[in-house]
Amino acid sequence: MVQCQKMRFLVTALTAIVIAACLVTTTQAQPSTSGEHVRGRAYLFYGLIPAIDWGMDELAQRINRSGIAAGNYSHASWRSVADQAISDYRRDPKPIAVVGHSIGGDTAVQFAQALGAARVPVSLLITYDPTRAADGGVPANVHRYINLYQSSNILGGGDVAPGSGFHGHYASYNLKDRSEIIHVNLDKFSRIQELLAAKVRSMGAGGEGEPVPIRIVFAATGPIELWDSGMAVSAQAGDTLHSLADVYHVPVWALAQLNRKSVGAPISEGERVVVPRYLGQRIASKSASPDEAKSPSGEEPKPEAGAAKASHEPLPSAPDTSQ
Repeated sequence: MVQCQKMRFLVTALTAIVIAACLVTTTQAQPSTSGEHVRGRAYLFYGLIPAIDWGMDELAQRINRSGIAAGNYSHASWRSVADQAISDYRRDPKPIAVVGHSIGGDTAVQFAQALGAARVPVSLLITYDPTRAADGGVPANVHRYINLYQSSNILGGGDVAPGSGFHGHYASYNLKDRSEIIHVNLDKFSRIQELLAAKVRSMGAGGEGEPVPIRIVFAATGPIELWDSGMAVSAQAGDTLHSLADVYHVPVWALAQLNRKSVGAPISEGERVVVPRYLGQRIASKSASPDEAKSPSGEEPKPEAGAAKASHEPLPSAPDTSQ
């Protein structure tokens, strides 16, 4: 009897802790409503338990340092936050970015859909391992969408597809083979945080040509690069995946995966080849100098030199989340 009472007390206490943690929201770094010195607004949504999603706080700090007002919110408050975002945009239209982790990723999609219903554009939507319950797809008002997820993850694993009318830039990255990454630490890697902060800083960037959706599965080791979408190019006589990788400054494995070819497979003249690209980056040509293919803004981190060869460079470890 005493043992049963102890178990009931423990379950009740744990339930209370989880409920309290779910209701926690931060009062720091909320987007300014004045907009006087704000280049844009970013809305970040925690997962189920905000107390362990401190990587989202770090990401907000990185974004705030760039002059874009970023704030963190409970996933449960998304509707009121969306109403405020709509009001702020109508009064002072500035680019909008939305980021969410876990169930907060589901919320970020709903938030973007609500803004779409109000005819408010979303420059950038980012989801960190949303759940499989995320539905409705990426709405048509989103200009650029990036998803990082693990298809092997039972807590997340959401692979949000383009929704009806979506014609923006789409990139989905499956990290299922990265053993150093799990659902609860994905938001805490400083390298990924900086890549995403750079996306937010450049959320107004455009791209040449029709965007081609890309889906990439990263290998167990090697650098992680987050392109914005793909572009279709027409192969010329003598082209190979290796030569195209050199021209467009992308790793050859990415070209092989996106085009469902082996690295050494032949390419026919005139064949359509999908190449991953960053928005704001000039499209290279065979006659261009190496510098001409670089981003003029300097905001977006570039692929590392020799990235196709650096296949054994591990992703930096995340901070210890066990403490």
